[in-house]
Formats: sequence, structure tokens, C-alpha cells
Amino acid sequence: MTRPDPAATRPQPDRRARVRAILAGSVPNLVQWFNLYVYATFAPYFRTEFFPADSPDSLVYVYGLFALTFVVRPLGSWLFGRLADTRGRQQALVTAVTVMSLGSVVLAVAPTERSIGAWAAVVLVVVSIVQGIATGGEYAAATVLLSESGSRGHRGFFASFQAMTIVGGLVLAQALLLLLQLVGDRAAISQWGWRVAFITGGVAGLVSLWWSRGAGRAASVATPGPAGPRRPATMAELLRGYGRPLVWVILLTAGGSAAFYTATVTVPYIVREAAFGAGGAGAESVATGVVLAAFVVLMLMQPLGGALSDRIGRKPLLVVFGSLGVLGAGLLVTAAARIVSPPAVFGILLLAFAVLTCYLSVNGIAKAEVFPPHVRALGVGFGYAVANSLCGGTAPLVYHATAADGGLGFVVYLTVLLAVTLVAAIAMRGGVPSALDAPRERT
Repeated sequence: MTRPDPAATRPQPDRRARVRAILAGSVPNLVQWFNLYVYATFAPYFRTEFFPADSPDSLVYVYGLFALTFVVRPLGSWLFGRLADTRGRQQALVTAVTVMSLGSVVLAVAPTERSIGAWAAVVLVVVSIVQGIATGGEYAAATVLLSESGSRGHRGFFASFQAMTIVGGLVLAQALLLLLQLVGDRAAISQWGWRVAFITGGVAGLVSLWWSRGAGRAASVATPGPAGPRRPATMAELLRGYGRPLVWVILLTAGGSAAFYTATVTVPYIVREAAFGAGGAGAESVATGVVLAAFVVLMLMQPLGGALSDRIGRKPLLVVFGSLGVLGAGLLVTAAARIVSPPAVFGILLLAFAVLTCYLSVNGIAKAEVFPPHVRALGVGFGYAVANSLCGGTAPLVYHATAADGGLGFVVYLTVLLAVTLVAAIAMRGGVPSALDAPRERT
């Protein structure tokens, strides 16, 4: 006689439990990315606080450290991926957010280069490394938690809330910058405004942990793991048994990540600088408001993209992103530097963000669907982290390092990476059951 599958007899979570599971993964994810974007958004202002004020390369240095946070992400994905696959997605997520938040608090109170000299840069380097490890672990935990929260036919919608809260963190960082621009000038933000930003991010992260303590119980109900003891995932098993999907995740992420950080970090910087050069501080504040409004629209696009993928599949959206990205990357960077009319800038950003949504809203679920449960967080996190360390976080650095040639080198760099992602999207299997649809292990 065949024994019944324990997963089939386990009580299924109701809609309310699934909503609580979304919140359990989304709220910590929101504050985690808010902390990351506080650094990226305020880097042009605090660069002279950690490096000599007369250094012409200080902006390259701070974005070099931003890139460093991505270099160490594979380590974080390994550490927290194993934690998520053995101890639970929520525990890994909470631990990563705690580490990230404490790092922001340290930066908020850190002494400057004028007080302790080169040691200020050392503090920034150490915190960047620690926060990079935390971010590498958080991405996988949140992706897998939200991907596993949805039922078949709705997983794209559920998983898209991770992308929505990633952009939400960006919205909060831009909103905080706009507020500080309204109450002070560039000098004030460089002197004390960036400290306000970091302390806000750190405190928000720690407060979100209180939320997670209660919501995490709902998440464990809505996302039950495999029946029986969990097998610990190892890097050797990932590389030996799941090398092909791992390589696919890396290739898919390469261009998508570079495009994401170009559109959300580099392009807003170009827009603000162009506006400041044309109309001073007032025009810069208007440009910041335009960018903020466009980011709000980008945030709201994510659930729409996820829901659409549940109807037509992930592959068509990813192919559209890769194709239009290859054709339009150079146009976006060029237009951002030359067009200063607020309505025109807003329209350009909306077009770019519509294309970006085709990747951002579905890439997490697409990656989660190619790995079985016991190695899912490790596979998703490590593949994402490797591609980000090589291609994503380096985008702002490459732009500023090649700005002297008019941005041509950067456009070539971005277009080549988008072509790699397009190839990966075309090679993707569509319309077939995924690892998330596989029967659970029996005991």
C-alpha cells in the first residue's frame, strides 16, 4: 500500500497567511535595500568626509567601495544560503537585516577624514565589506521565501513583491534626499545630512526586526518546507549537481544587474548633475523630485509584471528586456546627460523603467524555479552574487572611471552584458513544470 504524501495532507495556508508571508519577506527586504541605496544615493555628498576634500578621484573611490560590497556578496550568499536552506528562510533574512542595519548605524557616527585621517576610509571599507556580505545573504532568503509563498499560477505575482520592495528602498532613499535638499544645500547634506540618512536606515532596519518576529510565524505556515529533516546544502553539491542552472542564473543576472544599477544609480546621478549645471540647486531639487516620481511608478509596475508572467510565462518578458535593452542602453545614458526638461526626463525614465520591469519583476522567481528546495537559497543567492560582483555593482564605478571618453566605453560595457542576458533568456525553457512544482520529498 502506498503511503500518502505528507505534503498532500498538510493543511494549506489561507490567503491571509500568504499575505502575512509576503509582508514577512517584504518589510525586512524593504529596509535592507533602503540601507544599500542610502549609500549609493548619498555617496556624492559624503565622499569628502571619508577621503581628502581636494582629491579629484573621491567619487571613484566611494563607488569603488560600493563595488566592493558586491565582490564579497558570494561569501554572504554562501553563508546565509546555507543558513536559509537548513535553519529557515526567515531566520536568514532577519540575521542579514540585523548586520546591515548595524553597519549603517556605525557609518552614521563614524569620524571623518579630518578627524582621524586615512582611518576614516578604513572604517568605510570595513563596513562596506560587512554590509556586502549581509546583502548577499538577504537577497536569496527573501527571493526564496516569497517564491515559495505563492501557489502555482500566482508565484510570479507573489515573488514580484521582492522587486517592489527593492525599488521601495530606492524610493525612500530618494525621498529622504529630496527632503534634505529642501531644508539645506549641498554643503549641509555633505556635512550632516548623510548622517541623518544612515541613522534613519539603521533604525528602520532594527525596527523591522520587531515586525519580523510576529510575521515570521505566518511565513513558516505559508511556506512549509520539505517533509522530514532537511539535508544541508553544500557548495560542492551545488557545483557538482546543479552547475548548469547555476551558470544560467549567472548569465541571466549579468546584464539585468548592470542595467538595474545603471537605471537606478548612474542615470539619476547624471540627471541631477545635468539639472544642477543648467539651473543650480533649485533645478537639482526638481530633478530629484522627477526621479522620485519615476521610481514610484517603477515600484508599482513590479506586481503587474509578476502577474503578467503568471499568464504568459517568464521567458517572453525576459526576452523583451534583453532585446530592447541591447537596442536602447546607449540612448538612455546619452539622453540622461543632454535632456534637462523635467517632463522629457520623466518620460524617458518611464520608458526605461517599463523595459527594466520585464526583468526586475520576474528574475527572482525565474531563478528560484530552477533549483530544488534543499539547495534553492544557496543556488539563487550564489549565482546572483557572482554576477552582481562582476557586473552589477561595478556599473557606477565603470561609468565614472570612463566618463572622460564621453561614456562610450560604458555604453559598450552595458550593451555587451545585456546581450549576454538576452542569450540566456532565449535559452530558457518555457512552459514546463518548475522545481517549485515538484512533489515534496516523502518520509
